[in-house]
Amino acid sequence: MRRIIDYIWSHKLLLLIIIPAFFLYMLVIFPSGSYFCFEGECGYYFWGVHGRDAIWHLAIAETSFNKFPFVAPTFVGGHLYGYNWLLDFIIFLLSKLGIPPLISYFKLIPVVWFIFFTILLSTLARKIIDSPLFVGIFLFFSYFAGSFSYFFTLYYSKNLQNSSTLLPQSIMHTMSNLQYAVSLLFFIILLILVKDKKINKKIITISGILIFFMLGIKFYGALIGIFLLTLYLIVNISKIKIKNFLVYSFVISAFVLIGLFLFYDPLSTSKTGSTFSLIPFALVHTITESPDQFYLQKMTDARYFLQQFGIGPRLIAIELINLLIFLFFYLGTRFFGLLYVTILLVRKQLDKFDFVVISTILFSILLTVSLVQKGVWWNVVQFFFYAIFLSTIYLARLTYDFFKSKRKFFLSSGLILILLSVPTSYDLIWHFLKVSKSTYLPKGEIDALTFLKKQPDGVVFTPLYKKGWKEQQKNPPLNQYEDSSYVSAFSGKQQYLAEIQSMSVTSIPFEKRLEKVRKMDCSILNEVNYVYELKELTKKDKILSRCSRRNVIKIYNGASVSIYKLE
Repeated sequence: MRRIIDYIWSHKLLLLIIIPAFFLYMLVIFPSGSYFCFEGECGYYFWGVHGRDAIWHLAIAETSFNKFPFVAPTFVGGHLYGYNWLLDFIIFLLSKLGIPPLISYFKLIPVVWFIFFTILLSTLARKIIDSPLFVGIFLFFSYFAGSFSYFFTLYYSKNLQNSSTLLPQSIMHTMSNLQYAVSLLFFIILLILVKDKKINKKIITISGILIFFMLGIKFYGALIGIFLLTLYLIVNISKIKIKNFLVYSFVISAFVLIGLFLFYDPLSTSKTGSTFSLIPFALVHTITESPDQFYLQKMTDARYFLQQFGIGPRLIAIELINLLIFLFFYLGTRFFGLLYVTILLVRKQLDKFDFVVISTILFSILLTVSLVQKGVWWNVVQFFFYAIFLSTIYLARLTYDFFKSKRKFFLSSGLILILLSVPTSYDLIWHFLKVSKSTYLPKGEIDALTFLKKQPDGVVFTPLYKKGWKEQQKNPPLNQYEDSSYVSAFSGKQQYLAEIQSMSVTSIPFEKRLEKVRKMDCSILNEVNYVYELKELTKKDKILSRCSRRNVIKIYNGASVSIYKLE
């Protein structure tokens, strides 16, 4: 670490990339979880997906690990399985050291992450091409190179506005997916080990540990990492004795199995069906089927027509066109980096490391275009994030070769690649500066949840989220923003039922209980200890107005919230 810090310090021009990147990355995450007042509305504000995803992880950190087996924060009686909860557990441990989860998630971990991310990127870059120019190019593209989604908004709206939200990207969006960000650290270390071309018991053990941590932090990355490591062993099998190969395979398999059973409990998860289903090109079709993207109505109609007659040459041709369009717009300038691979192949400038990396990119693309996921079908795009990251290597190599040529045409081409890479990052900055894109936990609810947190342990009943609430206000509070786990996140109490989407992803059978809550079944009151009631709800949406019960005590009466204890 010290060596790479000295390297950066001795090539201070790299700081012109690193320092702005640090502040821009922190801009995406630092404001969330902070107390602000906007237009008279005070509370903890959250921007972008932090208003849902981050709240879910805070709920796990605050609630799940207080019991063993670990509990589902928003489904009483459910356990936390089928989910990568390791980072949440680290946040839980930090809270025991006196660091609040809000600080850990939105401030501490992002800063620590960026430092290690930069060090590891620089280390990997130097192992590929040991040149300050290449390191700078690789850092720049890894930080800022986005998709070509801005072509859509330029065509339809004549501006860049909201282009960064159309196609998920693994650039500054990374700060909206902290688990993916942290998994990248382990993934890059694995790449560095592969690039070093050393295979022994120590390296294999370290690699197994890296895969274990990736399983605990991001399943998608772990699966890509397992493929990369397995392929690396196979490619180098001629250098390894059969006995050692079997030992290495056993070590890696042991770490994988331990991680799978610890974090995902496949025996329990499988009871609700497979997490992934094979539906080829489901995600790919969204670009050419969406009127606000690269809409191709005639080709889409032809595809639907041809599908009736099974697979044929015309249908294959259409799907290949769809795939190329998908890769072009999602990869952005990285698409040209992948095309450059063919030139490197002709020049015989690819080695075993490149073979492993390129094969892993193809594997990542294969998973993305072949599968859909239970709960949130398009979540398989997260497999593709690792292909996007890996393809940065070849975009950087292409741009480096352009600049090294010193010919005006190639220098201009390199500059054009840089300029074409940044519009989505530019839009993302402004997207997160807009107050209108935020949600917040009002001060009245902060006070109520702080009070609830101090009460004895118990289960909390909260009203179901209703679609349409979100559109009623410019900056909706959390209770009207999404189906949220915020009561669990800020009270440390387990909710009776909330966050249906996450329940689907974690394979919890919530359907019967959901129907029970929708009907406001009075027997619910026999299963909970507290009722968290928003005063703005209509009488028909308040369970205590519909169901009579003895020994109901109002223990908190705020301006916006009442809390009842059931004895």
